[in-house]
Amino acid sequence: MILPRKGREETKEDLSSLHGPFDLPALKRKVQSLQTTGILPEFVEKLQPVSIEDLEDLKRRYASLIIQLDRLRPGLAAANALTPSTDGTWSIKETLGHLIDSDRDIWWPRIEALLREEHPSFAEVDHQELVRAHDWQSQPLDDILGQCIRDRWGYAMRLNELAPDAWERSGDHEALGEICILHIVQLLVAHDEHYLAKLREMIEATAADE
Repeated sequence: MILPRKGREETKEDLSSLHGPFDLPALKRKVQSLQTTGILPEFVEKLQPVSIEDLEDLKRRYASLIIQLDRLRPGLAAANALTPSTDGTWSIKETLGHLIDSDRDIWWPRIEALLREEHPSFAEVDHQELVRAHDWQSQPLDDILGQCIRDRWGYAMRLNELAPDAWERSGDHEALGEICILHIVQLLVAHDEHYLAKLREMIEATAADE
């Protein structure tokens, strides 16, 4: 539920009042049991009530991936020169590709369904399989960065056009249960923060080896 800032502390109301019971510990356990979700328990903790005024900050944080990736571009190019990891973790290109997949193939199709349908249901998508299918490692780094930045710009512009009540349009997600557009953007912001940290770690590892 989107709360007005005034009286927010007095009501102690949360998203469960409109979107079903939202038991965060239970959600984290369920997420841990579904290995293909790409949703980490720490992302679930970001699903909190926000005021209408807070929506502007949330939209800004979603769009900020563009600036952060641009700032990291020189370091990403240097880190990408290393041999891709052989321990099962993603390379620089695959991590960036996963950010694209998460917007383009996983969450924005769900947002679009929420906007045009009444309470749609969402089957889980295997994010690992998407990375393999798109073969991000074979593509030029600059092309991947360009796709990521262009896609995020377009999606951020679409968020700016949403009416406040659209953020509460909801459907049913296999792992999370009742989920609305607000939840999705909160998850994507948490997802960005997690993978930006991973990218910075790879950049720092490269610098340490020089």
